[in-house]
Amino acid sequence: GVGEYYGPFDAQKIFDEIPKDALETKPLKIDWTFYCKKCDGMASMKTCPHGKDDRILLSGTKLRKMLSEGEEVSTQFSRQEVIDILKAYYQGLTEKVEIKLHKYAEGEKK
Repeated sequence: GVGEYYGPFDAQKIFDEIPKDALETKPLKIDWTFYCKKCDGMASMKTCPHGKDDRILLSGTKLRKMLSEGEEVSTQFSRQEVIDILKAYYQGLTEKVEIKLHKYAEGEKK
């Protein structure tokens, strides 16, 4: 992967470079999103007052690492039918690739 080459919000920042009237749509820029155990649902840093221990960050890198290492994936991370399809795919790979977590995948950098 690209590790920390891209920041977690670089896909949003590119819209800052486009002249204001050049697009007919406006980007919806959202902070970190996660599943909050105490709220029992999806939330963001702006909508949830609970701490880091109550959050499950939805990182694609983290999910790929869990699947490639055969770890259990919480249904709070994704729907079970999606997890089952992804598990089957990763179990069927003949060439395994090491996936390294970076700080963005853990929500430690912004």
